[in-house]
Amino acid sequence: MQITSFTDTPHRDLVAALYSAVDNLDAEAIGRLVTRDVRFRLGNFDELRGKPALIDANNAFFGTISAMRHTIDDIGSEGQTVYCTGSVHYTRQDDSELTLPFATRLKLEGGQIADYRVYVDVSPL
Repeated sequence: MQITSFTDTPHRDLVAALYSAVDNLDAEAIGRLVTRDVRFRLGNFDELRGKPALIDANNAFFGTISAMRHTIDDIGSEGQTVYCTGSVHYTRQDDSELTLPFATRLKLEGGQIADYRVYVDVSPL
């Protein structure tokens, strides 16, 4: 995970922790950053609710790729809502690579992620 631009948002460390966990394909570490009843949606997949569903979905997705790495170009926040944009670099299981743009919106409660939305079209994978 790399953050390429300076940002003074108080949520920079949370974004860095989240995307470090994602890039390490560590669903359990992601689970430690979210509320028990988190709402999660990746791209066009159905919304999921609850920490166990988020962990299971991430583990399933991680099983379809060899690696991923995020470059975060911008982080912003308004109150307890955090936004970030950038690129995600995937390594497929056949070792071919693909880079896609993404945007994420996080709504926080008590310093944890309560609503986690990732806007990306993963269909080319």
